[in-house]
Amino acid sequence: MPLARIQIKGHMLWRGPHPIAEGAQKVDFVADEAYEVTPLAQGFADVLNQVASQGYARWEVGATQSVFGKNFAPFGLVQGRHFMEYDLVYMAHGMLFWGARNIDGRGFDKEENRPTNLQIPLVRR
Repeated sequence: MPLARIQIKGHMLWRGPHPIAEGAQKVDFVADEAYEVTPLAQGFADVLNQVASQGYARWEVGATQSVFGKNFAPFGLVQGRHFMEYDLVYMAHGMLFWGARNIDGRGFDKEENRPTNLQIPLVRR
């Protein structure tokens, strides 16, 4: 069951080669243009109304709100700081690979947490 639709807009900062594979690149994703959340399930909207009500209208299913530049505890967003992830990008044989999530649950919030493994590839159609 889908819980939410998230729209993030920003930039990719290319940081140079990543050692995972020849041609892989370190990339930082920065949400410096927009970050919007739309609850798609009533249970999720109810949770947001309990933990993310200050500075927001009442959360309702299908109603989009901007969390850009604001505190938004459910996603660890802090007012005045852009969301950013230290990731990697690798392309091979018409497939796009991103970094795989760390198995211990660490986010990609620091350079030392940048992924060291690849996810299952995306195929261009």
